[in-house]
Amino acid sequence: ESAREIMNLLRIDRDRLVVVPKFYVEDLASARQLVGKTLWVKLGYVTGYFQDKPSVKSANRELRYFPPLESLAIEGVVEKPIPGEAGNREVLLRFRKEDQAWLTLAGLYDAQANRYEMQLDELFYLKNPRELYAHWGEDAWGKIERHSLEPGMTLVQALLSIGYGRLVTTEAGGIQLHEFARKPGGEPGKTRVRFLDGRVKEFEVRQ
Repeated sequence: ESAREIMNLLRIDRDRLVVVPKFYVEDLASARQLVGKTLWVKLGYVTGYFQDKPSVKSANRELRYFPPLESLAIEGVVEKPIPGEAGNREVLLRFRKEDQAWLTLAGLYDAQANRYEMQLDELFYLKNPRELYAHWGEDAWGKIERHSLEPGMTLVQALLSIGYGRLVTTEAGGIQLHEFARKPGGEPGKTRVRFLDGRVKEFEVRQ
């Protein structure tokens, strides 16, 4: 049993040792360096995008949401004023999907503070996660692509499988309770997952 626990810890440590490249994008000018690059979605089912049409304003956008790991090739970076917010602007990434142009948020410009607040590190990967987490192997990646959830999966595997989950509370014994807005398989619904030592201990589909 002790040998198995040691192996589990070693597997967890490999996830923790992965160095996820940072964007180092601080403003509109540096965001334009992303043109021609491919990004991968980090926060599945909560990172939105919308059609790039002149008539589409922030108040009447029909948002779609990326599944985890979707890739997008950046074709442009644009800045648009936020209606009703004097001087404030959005920084948006343009990409193509289904033969149409789409936009997704990269960050904001706060006119009062005279600074940009970029969100790329929270929303996207700059490097293919399959390369970052190559130590998982094809079996684990197959489960992720099927949006599976199983005991023993790491937190990062769960996030890439069923999308963004928020930490609800830490329970006795160091168990962390997360709530996800998807069911195993990827359908909408709530799933509560308990993690122990960074791995799925058990989960409950709520609806």
